[in-house]
Amino acid sequence: MRTLGYVGAQSASAADWLDFGPRVFGFEARQSPDGTVLVRWCDRAYRLAIHPGGPDRLLYLGWDLGDEAALAEAAARAASAGFAVERGGARLAAERSVRRIVWFTDTFGLRHELFVGQEEEPGSYRGQRPSSRAVTGDLGLGFVALRVPDLQRGLDFYRDVMGMRVSDAINLGAPFGEMWFLRCNRRHHSVALLEGGDALRLEHLMIEAATLEEVEIAWDLARREMDAFVSPGRRLSDNMFLFRVSTPTGFRVCYGWGASQVDDEENWIPRYIDSSRAGGIVYSAAAVVAAPH
Repeated sequence: MRTLGYVGAQSASAADWLDFGPRVFGFEARQSPDGTVLVRWCDRAYRLAIHPGGPDRLLYLGWDLGDEAALAEAAARAASAGFAVERGGARLAAERSVRRIVWFTDTFGLRHELFVGQEEEPGSYRGQRPSSRAVTGDLGLGFVALRVPDLQRGLDFYRDVMGMRVSDAINLGAPFGEMWFLRCNRRHHSVALLEGGDALRLEHLMIEAATLEEVEIAWDLARREMDAFVSPGRRLSDNMFLFRVSTPTGFRVCYGWGASQVDDEENWIPRYIDSSRAGGIVYSAAAVVAAPH
């Protein structure tokens, strides 16, 4: 994978994003004729699609492969792992605003769409506030945190089939357990995995603001208007300053600034961070990358 390109979810409250996205984060949001709300925070055609319907759930992840050769290689790797890879037709490509697309369903029932050529018009993004631009480009839209029924199976899939690499792992302490972070570019992680529950669930979607000012503005709006949030602070894994807020559509948005990146791929050593102990004890996770505790 090169970047996480877009996220698709389902909710009976999809239309609430027409107000929520622009008002809290300053994002652009529009509604398609079928009721799908498309949200963007950069020059791409969209980054988040909320389809009308229930119950609230994650429908698909879109992965930008960059070029045709990489797309063919990724599709072949998924097929060799036993997944039925389907070629998306012109209608699906048009719906996703991409040039070409293939897809398959993973071991947890989540659909992965591999694509090239998502529409992008430089300079076209017009946020509701001058500062409401996000860090995207070759880092992708941000990241998704997924709760999975089987952590080892999830790690095996994202490493072996999706070709991602473990950046770090963290012990969050009871009752939250462990979270593992996987990357496909310089962003510290594009996917975070937590174990728990009977089915896969989108816990939160992370978006990195281009300025600290924008995080401060959004936080002020969120704390005054929303019922559920997590106060700003630094995340131990990538050092991002962030807060989390609940959305009307069943998952949280993690909004932050200043994340560290993996700039030295060759020499990066995964860490195991034990936040359940005073000071967040850190040690090399190289020996435990093959299997979670």
